[in-house]
Amino acid sequence: MNQENSRPLPVFITLAVVTALFSIFSAVLMTEPGQSLNLPREWVVGYFASRWLLIIVNLSLLAALWWLNNKYHFWRNIWMILASTGVIICVIAANFMLTALFPAAQYGANYVTVAEANKLLPDDEVIYAVEINGETKGYPKRHLEIPHIAGAEIGGEEVVMTFCALSNLPVVYDQNIGDGQSDLNILLQTHNNLLMVDSASGELIQQITGRTEFSEKKIKSYPNTMMSWKNFKKLYPDAEVFIYKFDRALDNILMAAFEGPMVNQFSEEHGPIFPTLAMEDDRLPAKEQIWGLDAGGEQAAFTGAFLRANPLYQFSLGGSEYVIIYNAEFDVVNLYERSIDGRVVDVQSVDIHGQTSAGKLEKRALHNGVFWMVWAHWFPETAVFG
Repeated sequence: MNQENSRPLPVFITLAVVTALFSIFSAVLMTEPGQSLNLPREWVVGYFASRWLLIIVNLSLLAALWWLNNKYHFWRNIWMILASTGVIICVIAANFMLTALFPAAQYGANYVTVAEANKLLPDDEVIYAVEINGETKGYPKRHLEIPHIAGAEIGGEEVVMTFCALSNLPVVYDQNIGDGQSDLNILLQTHNNLLMVDSASGELIQQITGRTEFSEKKIKSYPNTMMSWKNFKKLYPDAEVFIYKFDRALDNILMAAFEGPMVNQFSEEHGPIFPTLAMEDDRLPAKEQIWGLDAGGEQAAFTGAFLRANPLYQFSLGGSEYVIIYNAEFDVVNLYERSIDGRVVDVQSVDIHGQTSAGKLEKRALHNGVFWMVWAHWFPETAVFG
């Protein structure tokens, strides 16, 4: 048998195919194309849990391919270099690309005065007000779309604003997710909602539920209030405002690339961008923006029409008593726990800051403006007030 016939060409071809498929599948799974194909969320979590082992496997396959080719010279080096480049790109895409494209601002976030922000923001800009212990910071929606995450100390509390454009959802969380100070970044979106990774602990956090993936902790959340910039600057003239600088050329490219898909995400004529939602609950229109409450293992969804018709509504959920108010003057919705000094009170009137004749109520967190199709997917047992 001559050397030409003894060369293990079938082994080389098989290894090349396996390496290519492994690399491409990893990249697809851990980026948006995988969600477009409705690949299971469990696969995403499973890949992440074993990511370093899988990276080693991927690179080991590539190394074996090089070893065979150096010994038997199946391909010219230029083809091996091109193939290797493709594998490396896939490894980067699967494990590091989204973090690089959308850099979180948990640390070093840029805040300016209301006067400075007013030079940049139109009156109709949607902004989320976070008020803790008498101190307020504002987060314009557009300025959250690239970083998704912005940290701050507000009223002595270390918090982080998180935002998912697909869900249209801001949620404020404690920076300590149960393992000390976190370092949150984007991993991916699953079921049209942001899945975050804490680089400090290796934990995954689903934004809409506030639950960790591997330890099943529930992270403490803080209230935020959705309003227009016009009303924010009236209510909080001394606040600080988060401003993303858009100082990378890539930022404008990303904003332009997502403009069309996000128009479709808000349009009643289109379904969700990613076909990963159950879409079985038709109690409300899929694109209805609701105010959601997740409390004590129970959930409720309030529509804007219901709140305008019931601007002061008292109810019970998850073992607690609440009052939800709609303030027509400033077009805002706030939720308060209906107790003062441990005593449940009957609220007849309450101002935008929670002040009543009996004293001040404690504000509680709402999921402001979230799409019904996303809320109903994650909380299928939710009650509906609409």
